[in-house]
Amino acid sequence: MKIIHLLHVVVAQAFYRWAMSEISPMHPDVPKIVRRQQELQEKYRRIWGRQMTPSL
Repeated sequence: MKIIHLLHVVVAQAFYRWAMSEISPMHPDVPKIVRRQQELQEKYRRIWGRQMTPSL
């Protein structure tokens, strides 16, 4: 299940990077997109961190 979540986050990050390259910097949704990118970065770090820790 973690792989599916990680895949979702990676695809979403790619989408938002593409959206930022296509959208005008003055568009009213830019702050929302930036905030969502930051949320996805944090989620990626949490998921990747959990996968890298050994299970006891």
